[in-house]
Amino acid sequence: MNSIGIVTLLKPHFGYQKCAAIAKEGYTTGKSLHQIVVDEQHLMTQAEWDATFNTQNLIHPKFVK
Repeated sequence: MNSIGIVTLLKPHFGYQKCAAIAKEGYTTGKSLHQIVVDEQHLMTQAEWDATFNTQNLIHPKFVK
C-alpha cells in the first residue's frame, strides 16, 4: 500500500491529471498516497478509501464513476 503505483485505482475518481499530480507529490515528498488523498487534501473519506483499496477490489477492481 506504500507504492505510488496504486494511484491507478484512483483514476476513475479523479482523472488522469489529478492522479498524476498526486503521484508526483508522493514521489517527491515521500508521503503515502493515503496521506495526500485522505489526510491532507480531503479528496476521499476514510470509508471511500477503504472501499477502493479493500482486498477484494484490488483483486477484481470495480471502477465506480
